[in-house]
Amino acid sequence: MALSDSVSALTREKFIPVLVDNIYNSNILCLKLLKNAEMLDGGKNIVIPVEYAQLSGSTSGWITDGGNTATASEETYKKATYDWATAYTGLKIPGSEDLVNRGSSQVLSMLKSKLKSAEKTIRDQFGTGLFNAGQVSNGLVSLNGGGTIASADYTAVDAGVALIETMPDASTFHFPGNVDNTVCGYNRSLGGINSDSLAWWNAKLGTFNVSSGLETTSSTADCTWTQLVATVDGVSNVARAMTRMYGACTVDNDQPDLIVTTQAIYDAYEASLQANKRFAGSDDIADSGFDSLRFKGASVVVDSHCPAGQMYFLNTNYLDFKTHKDRNFAFEDFKRLEGSDNIQARLFWMGQLTCSNPRMQGVLGGGPSDYS
Repeated sequence: MALSDSVSALTREKFIPVLVDNIYNSNILCLKLLKNAEMLDGGKNIVIPVEYAQLSGSTSGWITDGGNTATASEETYKKATYDWATAYTGLKIPGSEDLVNRGSSQVLSMLKSKLKSAEKTIRDQFGTGLFNAGQVSNGLVSLNGGGTIASADYTAVDAGVALIETMPDASTFHFPGNVDNTVCGYNRSLGGINSDSLAWWNAKLGTFNVSSGLETTSSTADCTWTQLVATVDGVSNVARAMTRMYGACTVDNDQPDLIVTTQAIYDAYEASLQANKRFAGSDDIADSGFDSLRFKGASVVVDSHCPAGQMYFLNTNYLDFKTHKDRNFAFEDFKRLEGSDNIQARLFWMGQLTCSNPRMQGVLGGGPSDYS
């Protein structure tokens, strides 16, 4: 058996299943969404229906005996169209025949090292991609509609955009978010739908800044950790901001179930809780080894890839990974490279993060990046 064949067989049997499980468990979003991705068998694009309105009174209602129930055709759905994104990582090892002669334990050791490096690479690809606003074409759809925020990047309220509430004061500043192909944004294109004139396709955006209450009248300041944990009438500023955003992303019993943030902001929230109110998050998160706290109906977790100063309020009922069934971390066997004494294999994933209801998602910005 050729070296490439024997190494490929060994890799498939002993390493790929473990590697894929570790990718799924690498961060909370991969655990909740990627692990349960819907498998698709192809198509030029990924197309999902989007409900944006209810039927009007002319097509539904109460009737008396013999009443007229004739209805006209009425559009309440649109189609969101997402491009496929492809991730890969390569494995290249020396192809010298003397590797075989060193014994199977040496080959196993070599593969373990190479696969561990590959695992770290692809885990970081997903973790970074989920918060990497303004990615190149064919990249993963990002949650981060604000990009990397400099303190001077806060913008004044724009009429008609879906902020955490309608703010009457035009001097109030908020977290920006008009970045294409991002879930938590506004006035941007996502899934081929442009929300410049379609407010129902906007997410909710706000700021932690507490220099003047919950929002700032200055475009040049982030709040500090000390300000975030400070209390007004017994309620911390971090809890006030979270309560307002949570409410903005809630319709009746349809509410955020996952809040993702940085370690500093997570610690600010934990510090603001009374000891007897430090409820843990959901059991499935705890069972997977992630620390979490509870905020209303949502689990609050840390993601090391979350940009500094930000907190995401996610309703995962409307967030889905779609994965091509033939490239769900598909392993391509080792082959000898032309003109080289090396063999190479690749691992592929093809799919996309899709959102069918951005208005149920939100993000707070302007939080502290450290503990000062």
